[in-house]
Amino acid sequence: MALRLAWGLAERDRRGWSVATGAAIDPRARDLGDGAPIVLGPVDAGPDRVAAARAELSALMAVGGVVIAGAGVDLGDGFRSARLAGATGDRRDAVCAALRVLGLAGAGRLGDRAATLVALFGVAATKPVGAAAESAIAQSRWAALELASAAADVLGPEQLEQILALRISDGTEPLPAGAPSALAENLRRVLEPYPRRRRLTLLTDLWQQVDARHRAARDRARLLASQDLDIVEELSERYRRFDEEAVIQLAQDGAEPLTVAAAVRFVPTWDHFWKHLVVRLFQDAVAATVLLRAAIAVHEHGVQAGMERVRDQIAAASELFLKSDIQAARKRVGDQSPLAARPICAVRELDMWLRRGQTDHRSFEHLVRKRLATALAYGTVVNTACHDLLCRSPWNIWPDSWDLPDLRTWRAAVGYTETRPPADWSQRPLVSDRDLRPLGARLDADPEATELAADMVWYADLADALVQIRAPESARIEYGYVFHFDADPAPLPPEPLTPRLDSIPLAVAGAAQLLALGATAPARCKTWAQLCEGLMASGAVTQALISEFEVPDALLAADGSTLPGTDVRIQVARTAGRLAEWSDYMGNCIAGPWYQDEARDGRSVLIALRDPEDTVLVNAELRAAGAGWHVNEIRGRFNDDPDPALDREFRRWVRELRAADPEVDTELVVLPASPGRRRSAPDGVRELGPHLLRAIRRSTVDTDACLTVLAALVGRDDPHPKTLTTLRRAGTDRLARICVAALDARTVSLPELWSVTDTRPLAAAVTAMDPQSVARYPRLRRLSDDAPLPSKALRALIEEPEIAIARSMDIVAIRLRRVLGGLAVDDHPAMAPAVVRDPRAEVLCPLVVAITCAGGSAGTVSITEPRADTVPGFPASTLSDPDGPWQRTWPAAAELGATTERFWAQVAETGVLVPASWLIARGWPGLWNRAAARSR
Repeated sequence: MALRLAWGLAERDRRGWSVATGAAIDPRARDLGDGAPIVLGPVDAGPDRVAAARAELSALMAVGGVVIAGAGVDLGDGFRSARLAGATGDRRDAVCAALRVLGLAGAGRLGDRAATLVALFGVAATKPVGAAAESAIAQSRWAALELASAAADVLGPEQLEQILALRISDGTEPLPAGAPSALAENLRRVLEPYPRRRRLTLLTDLWQQVDARHRAARDRARLLASQDLDIVEELSERYRRFDEEAVIQLAQDGAEPLTVAAAVRFVPTWDHFWKHLVVRLFQDAVAATVLLRAAIAVHEHGVQAGMERVRDQIAAASELFLKSDIQAARKRVGDQSPLAARPICAVRELDMWLRRGQTDHRSFEHLVRKRLATALAYGTVVNTACHDLLCRSPWNIWPDSWDLPDLRTWRAAVGYTETRPPADWSQRPLVSDRDLRPLGARLDADPEATELAADMVWYADLADALVQIRAPESARIEYGYVFHFDADPAPLPPEPLTPRLDSIPLAVAGAAQLLALGATAPARCKTWAQLCEGLMASGAVTQALISEFEVPDALLAADGSTLPGTDVRIQVARTAGRLAEWSDYMGNCIAGPWYQDEARDGRSVLIALRDPEDTVLVNAELRAAGAGWHVNEIRGRFNDDPDPALDREFRRWVRELRAADPEVDTELVVLPASPGRRRSAPDGVRELGPHLLRAIRRSTVDTDACLTVLAALVGRDDPHPKTLTTLRRAGTDRLARICVAALDARTVSLPELWSVTDTRPLAAAVTAMDPQSVARYPRLRRLSDDAPLPSKALRALIEEPEIAIARSMDIVAIRLRRVLGGLAVDDHPAMAPAVVRDPRAEVLCPLVVAITCAGGSAGTVSITEPRADTVPGFPASTLSDPDGPWQRTWPAAAELGATTERFWAQVAETGVLVPASWLIARGWPGLWNRAAARSR
């Protein structure tokens, strides 16, 4: 009886032994272990010979993984490696893995050269292709070899030779370890609509994009590694003590030492105190910015060319300081750090060498690298000092339109960067005149307007330089009383379902996923980016992602729990958007229509296992089996086999689950009209769908205007329904960032955003339906809830695209309102200018109620006395008036996240609370008067 091997092969003349146990394989056994590695050898081989072959194969698998066994490697003494039937992938996976381990010198252990080439390239295995492949193997260009093997199904021999000639930059890996067979399947799906020449163009363009991405990440890591961050703590202490000495010197009256009594009597003024601190802070920010820019330039262009690029900036920064400033910064007392307290010392030293023209000296290169290694540390310390002084100083210290002469000198010599043009600057100046508009708005009105130091663009220059060291982008600014930015930003998460360029398999899998969802391949595309843009523009993708799944209670209860015996977390897919997130990282087809259909109809449940760092380890599909469940499929990233220990624990957990009884939607069951006649339950889709659809079409809700605002919110020009998908898939934090960015940039005003959150087309349609139908099916009102729908009948209703889009608009509105509530309660810097810029009573009242219910924060003030019912301002208003503006907005306040039951208790304790940042201009009466007038 023949022994069945992987990929349709059979062995009749040799005997097989398990690598794991050494036991002989019985071909008649039912369970041989899918894909298990074995050794094949003479039937009469003794135990010692078998043990030697097993040891040799185990050593190979320790390097190349279990997949290498399927390559038929010669193990010596008449033995070869193999895998039993049931292995995933195909033989090209095994051959590629084996060649990585054996190299060109050991390729003969795989058997006949021609057979090996056929395993890699199929019918395209010509002699020139073989020669090109051997060249790639000899040079260890494994990525080119595996990409050519995967593309052999869609490219001809001439194109394969060009793929095999591709090279990558040192330290990059466009094809991480994975199965070429899985990549081949996705390449067929993506490239088959195009002619071979276009396929080659797209594939080589993808190679170049992925390589460039990896090269940029590697260069950025090298730049960051060149910075000495171990000195940040001691440099912070050095700067702090220097700052304290400078403050004491400013506060000291005359030559006598500063006494406690004199310190108590000291009243800091702008001219005699604050201005000196701000001037020093500005100078330090400029010096730190120049050091950071120099570090980037030297890293990218080398010492000579890099320093030449920033030579003018170094000279301009050096001119801002006196010799006494340098001496004071270098002076240290006692055990203080030998590092200079201020970054100007490093800038001045570099400037002196440049002025002497000694840049070709070896000592100059050593000096440059040593001084620039402190750039990030100085930038970090100065950024902290800027934030502390600008954010924590009293707002009324700033004079009207204050400026610094040094800023004029600096801008005249250096100008602005392309990433921070003054016309785009939207931060309000830090002045006592709160009506002074941002620099961008002043330039719109008067192109001759000038920058003030109070605009703080110089601080944004420091922010950009700091961020550019850590990530290849400019700082993401959050405007407020003083703008904020993250000096060490995490990369923005990729848009779900957008093909990612982390690797070639991941990019191709993303494009294949879009095609599986119904996207149409664009006919005219010359680059990979154009291909992806065309796929993402398809309406079928948006429609596919709004479906929701039927998940039994037993598995819903496990969502978020820890898998017993491990430290991994169970995550259950409730929506197609979750599958898209998994597929983006895993590079598999779990977000495809087949899996979606099975999950939506309740025939399967889809699960991910995440490690403590929240990385997806495996995806699994469960199906009911009698009273329990069984694992129908479980795969790792790129459809690799999962970790055996994790696989074992997961299957054990699944076996202990109990399948739930089929759900019965009793609210959709109608009793028989008479005892003698039975009627089946009505079909909810047939009975309710047309009525609901007509109600949506007759609705007066302006959905087009809503989509226009939402498109502006995410930075799009056209009101495409895809905007809803983007917002609905975004988490709370990302929604908050989107809202903050739009409010800061003024692409959307707060009243416009509030109006969007009040637009609920599906809820309005249900309300407009026949009251008897709604009373008969009360679960219809659940259609607008931001939660998975509780029954199959309701899920069937939203399969209609117009109903699905209306539901998405309702859900996005609910989530945006919760986000606005969180921003208001947290007194986010973006909210104050948005509220003051265009106050409306219908927006202001619910926000104030939510803030009061939350108990306020350190930045809130009372606008009424405790227990007072009357709110000051014109027109007059009272909190308890049922027809007044406060009582009418309680439902909206509850949607903002307010616990309205706490309102009256909080009013009794503190009065009504409002952020002080909202009242800087004209106080509460002025704000309320404007809000009421604009709402009339």
